[in-house]
Amino acid sequence: MLPLYAARIEDLGQGELVKVDCAACHHVALLASEFLLRLGLSSQTKVLDLKERVRCRGCGKRGRAVVSIKCRGRDA
Repeated sequence: MLPLYAARIEDLGQGELVKVDCAACHHVALLASEFLLRLGLSSQTKVLDLKERVRCRGCGKRGRAVVSIKCRGRDA
């Protein structure tokens, strides 16, 4: 596994999800790489770059995301 600062969408393995936590309202979203690609993001997009691009579905704020990678079936 690559360090988070270097990981790109294309680097996500089978069963790995992008976990997005909203620092404002604590809403959590788990996003699969296939979903991100269907949104029109490039496979070369860095995972950490998503934190400035996503808007929370809970409170509508942008730029408050905390991004990490989570393996399906494990708490992390």
